[in-house]
Amino acid sequence: MKKISIILLALIAFSFTACQDKDIDVTPMVLQAINADEISGSLQGDDYTWTWPQLPAEQSMQVNIYEGSTMVSSETVTGNTYTHHHVQTNVPFVYVFKISDGTNLSSGAVKHYMREGATQISGLAMAQIEKSAGYDASVTWNKAVDASTIEFTATNGTKTIQESLPGTTTSYTIEDVVNGENWTVTLRAVNEKGSSMATTGNLKIGKTAVAFLSTYATPEELIAKGDDDEASAWLWMHETYPNAQFLPFAKIKSTETIEPFRVLFWLRDLEGVGEDAVWNMPTDVAAATPFIKKWYMDGGSMLLWSHATVYAGVLGRLNIDDMKSNDHTIGTNEGGVNNDTWKMAVGLNPGGRFSKDASTHPIFKGLAVESNDRTKLIAFKGPGWTEDHNCLFFNLPSLLTGLGNQEEACYTQLTQTYGIYPLGTWDSQIDWVSQLNVWEAQQGNTEFKGTLLCIGNGGCEFSMKNADGTPDKSAHPKNNSYQDNVLRLAKNAIEYLKTR
Repeated sequence: MKKISIILLALIAFSFTACQDKDIDVTPMVLQAINADEISGSLQGDDYTWTWPQLPAEQSMQVNIYEGSTMVSSETVTGNTYTHHHVQTNVPFVYVFKISDGTNLSSGAVKHYMREGATQISGLAMAQIEKSAGYDASVTWNKAVDASTIEFTATNGTKTIQESLPGTTTSYTIEDVVNGENWTVTLRAVNEKGSSMATTGNLKIGKTAVAFLSTYATPEELIAKGDDDEASAWLWMHETYPNAQFLPFAKIKSTETIEPFRVLFWLRDLEGVGEDAVWNMPTDVAAATPFIKKWYMDGGSMLLWSHATVYAGVLGRLNIDDMKSNDHTIGTNEGGVNNDTWKMAVGLNPGGRFSKDASTHPIFKGLAVESNDRTKLIAFKGPGWTEDHNCLFFNLPSLLTGLGNQEEACYTQLTQTYGIYPLGTWDSQIDWVSQLNVWEAQQGNTEFKGTLLCIGNGGCEFSMKNADGTPDKSAHPKNNSYQDNVLRLAKNAIEYLKTR
């Protein structure tokens, strides 16, 4: 019996091998592969362009890009060139080229490229500095990792500054900037192997005043009767920005009321109500909205936190019916004790097909970032009473672009055409472009010249309640072990919006 079993196993193995040979080894390829020697590449600025002989009209080229064993991009192009944009230094990329006729693929031709040079500069931030007569512009960045020099360029469109700075430099002051100017700064780290990819930032010189929006008539009323997160946000803002104005919606009777302000901050936090209460604007808010919308269209910027993020739809920046009808998560429960630490992902990796790192955005400057094999994370909530007031929207990027939410083209159109940038997601949601959790809305293809920053992540509470559920209204609530991260995020966000 044992001998018979061995014979049967051998026959099965032979049969499987024969089928494998027939499917893979014996069947000829329908399309002839391109010879790798026919493909050449060159670096042009920060982009690397590959070129090959012209293909027949009915054929195209599929280009797959790998970092190690992970595919980061796949694109099929017509013509005889492909450009890999924004190539980081010191990353070994593998490119696989396959000819396609729309149905069949040839075998792959493999090319390798690593751009040598200094590491890209991170942490670029710009700020307007008032002085006795006018303004200066402060430019700061993190210390370069391996630069011998830093090539600094700044321009306002008519005036250009170019400096070669020592590699240890971390700041520069542009003196005597003028109200209304838009300054763009570009930094490149350089060492003996070459130049890094460019890091750029922008600063619009103008008014600097900020205001805290509220449905309450006075700060005292808010602190006495309002939600603990809203009250704590005002107390923190008043401490951090002593000249910030408390601005009730009821006082906004014209655009002149808000014209002096560069940034408006509205944190709305509701509990013990249904979702409809989040979408329904109070009478005073509805009455003020036409004036705020005009101010926003003219260039004013807003920080919208928690349930206030739906105001992006009320203002018309996104279609409010799309926000309501598509998948979303809006939490309004009273909460309870949750002893987990909540971390927000600040990197996308849709299905491993490509990756986007938002950890260097100015709103995350100075926050401790940890990495795993697929993304980067920042902790915002420690153990304690947790309200879980998320205000998140799913699949809107796919709805806007008409593209799948794991396609790099979806991310590219979302950001470059629509001006919407996903900045932070649940750590379980990095495999899609779809989640608007912490996100930015620049002008994009709209008439709104201002910028919105929306913080809808439920872990970013301004005030974690006491263990018995009672409120802790304070400029520095004590119960969240990651409270400093929440407050730094808020300040970074306001300072960033002051540059827009």
